[in-house]
Amino acid sequence: MSTHDEHDDDVISDSVYINLTIPPNAEPGVDSLTFEYNGCEMEVLLPENAICGDVLRIQVGSSAAANNSSPPNGGDNEATTKSSSLTNESVGMEDENVNDAKLAQNNYAGEGVAVVSLGEGLKSPITLHLLERLPREQSSTICNEDGDGTASCLWPSGIVLAQALTSKMGIEYLTSMVLKHGRRIECMELGSGLGIGGIALAHSFASIHTSSSTQCQIVLTDRGDETIALLRENIDRNCTFEGAKKRISVTAQTLNWGNQLYCSTRKPQKFHLIIGSDLLYNSRESYEPLLKTIQQNLHPDGTVILSVRWRKPDLEREFFHKAEQFGILFVNWKDFEECETFRSRCPARLNWRAYGNPESECSNDYFHNTNISITTKLNAIVTKSLAVVTEDDMESMKDDEYTIFEEMQIQIYLAGYVAKKGRKRNLDGISSP
Repeated sequence: MSTHDEHDDDVISDSVYINLTIPPNAEPGVDSLTFEYNGCEMEVLLPENAICGDVLRIQVGSSAAANNSSPPNGGDNEATTKSSSLTNESVGMEDENVNDAKLAQNNYAGEGVAVVSLGEGLKSPITLHLLERLPREQSSTICNEDGDGTASCLWPSGIVLAQALTSKMGIEYLTSMVLKHGRRIECMELGSGLGIGGIALAHSFASIHTSSSTQCQIVLTDRGDETIALLRENIDRNCTFEGAKKRISVTAQTLNWGNQLYCSTRKPQKFHLIIGSDLLYNSRESYEPLLKTIQQNLHPDGTVILSVRWRKPDLEREFFHKAEQFGILFVNWKDFEECETFRSRCPARLNWRAYGNPESECSNDYFHNTNISITTKLNAIVTKSLAVVTEDDMESMKDDEYTIFEEMQIQIYLAGYVAKKGRKRNLDGISSP
C-alpha cells in the first residue's frame, strides 16, 4: 500500500531535505510514502521503527542540484526521524507530535542495546544492557502487538528515575519503606517500556541490608505481547542479584490502564510502591484510566513515585488536578531536589501548579534565567535561556547538550492518598498517627 503526504522543502548546509508525516494506519516496514519533487514522483519505504505521527526527514539531493532543478535520484533517498522535544510548548511553540530520535541514540552502545549506569548507592557499580527490540527469532513468534511504539525507546525521565532510585538518597528512602512495611514489599512499575525503572528498583532493594525473611516482589507492566516479551528478556539479562535472588522477585505482566492487577490466586493485589516515568506524554484521555489504575492498585499506605518530563504543562497540570479528585496528592520529592547528584541536572524547583504556568512568576523566572549552551550548525557556541530555545536550536544541539536540555525539564513527584482525619500522612512514604 502506498501512502501520499504533503511535504515542505528544508535546506540544511549543502543538502536538501523534505519532511513527511507518517499517516494513521501506515504499517512500518511494509507501506511507503510517495511524493513529488522537481516534477518526479518518488517513493520511500517506512522504517521498521517508525510510528504514526512521526515526521520523517528525507534527503533528496544537494542545494546546488535543487537550484539547477535537476531531478533527484529516487534510489538514494534516506529517511530519518526528525527530533523535537516539544519543550517549547510551555512558552508557546506549536506541537509537531514527532518522535524524539536524538534521545533514542544517546545511550546506545550497539545495535538495539541501550546501556545505562545506575546510581552510586548500590553495593557495587552496575550497568544495565537493555534490548530495545526482541531477537528476530523471538519476535517472529509473536502476533499480537498493542503498543504505540514508545516502549522501545529509552527516555531521559526513565534514566533519571532509575539513577535516583539507586543513588544513596534513593537507597535511604527505600530502606525506610522496608522498615515501614516489614516482611513483604509489593511494587509495581506502570508503562515499563524497556524496564529500566523496575529493574533499577530491584537492584536498589538487593543492596538494602535486611532480614533474609524480607521479600520484595516487583511487577513491571505495559501492554502488547511483544513489549511484555521484551521486558521479560531484559529482566533475565539484568536481574542477577548476588545473595539476594531468593528474596527478590521481578516479573512482567500485561496491564491496560483502568484495570486492576491480580495475583496468582486471582485476588486483587495492592502495592506499597508504584513507580512510573513519562506517563503523561499522550493526551488527557489517558489521565483518568491512569489514575483509576493507581487508585485500584495502590495500598492504602502506599506511595507513588512519578518522573515527569514536562512537554505540555497546561495539559499535564490537568492530570494533577484530576488526581486530587481521586484523593491522590502529588508533591515534589524534596530529597531528590536537594540531592547533590541531581541538584544541577534537574534544577526545576517548581510545584506542578506553577511549572510552565505563564501566571507564575517563579515559573517565568525559571525559564528566563535558566540557560543552556548550544552548538550551532556553524559550530559556534551560544547561550540561550530555556524560554527562547527554538526548534532549530534543538536540531543543532550535540547529544550531551540535548540530554542537559531534557533533564532541565524533568521533575520527580511523590504521591499518596490524602490523609484521613486524625492521621498525618508524610509523602516520604511514612505515615504516622
